[in-house]
Amino acid sequence: MNEVQSAPVDPATITICRARLVHQPVEGFLLGRGVRFAKIMFIGEAPGAQEVLEGKPFVGQAGQEMNAYLERLKLTRDQVYITSAMRSRPYKDKVLVRPSGENVISRSNRTPTKAEILAHAPLLDEEIRWVRPDILAPMGNTALHRLIGSHETVTSLHGKMMEGPVQQAADPENPGAGYVFSPETYRIFPLFHPAAVLYNRKLSTLIEDDLDILARILGG
Repeated sequence: MNEVQSAPVDPATITICRARLVHQPVEGFLLGRGVRFAKIMFIGEAPGAQEVLEGKPFVGQAGQEMNAYLERLKLTRDQVYITSAMRSRPYKDKVLVRPSGENVISRSNRTPTKAEILAHAPLLDEEIRWVRPDILAPMGNTALHRLIGSHETVTSLHGKMMEGPVQQAADPENPGAGYVFSPETYRIFPLFHPAAVLYNRKLSTLIEDDLDILARILGG
């Protein structure tokens, strides 16, 4: 059985990508985890506070929903690879006033910008090339747009199998070069992000239906 690990991304690539965001409101850094030649590579948005603390993807509140995804698919974390479009936690600070009058800073997650995602694009490119998954499963619009561009949404594509190239950094050393499409084609199955159901429980049935479709595809 393949070993659960992070893809062996070139340390120089990590250094370059981290340096690009050194002056941005981001914290921590982690790669994805899973196995090579995985049945599915799940791609989320970015790590949250708990992920940064533990150094593993999807271990916070959304991680519990991620576990439910895997359970419905009858898969375990040692059969898949889980990663994200961005590797550091993007955050925003908010000043709260306690009853005592003391000001405290509360740090919360935010959606990464397109520039931040592009800055870390070479990392995901290397992971995809190393893992060589049967299916890429972008979870949420951020991950979907990272792979195919921003002309579609998860709302319109969820639960549908697609096949085609994916975006990759045109020049890993120059984010200003933008993206080009890969020469390789991939099977892509968009899903709602696991955190989505935390804010909208009405999505539960849609998500379960999509996972059941994916399970049937995996079952041949």
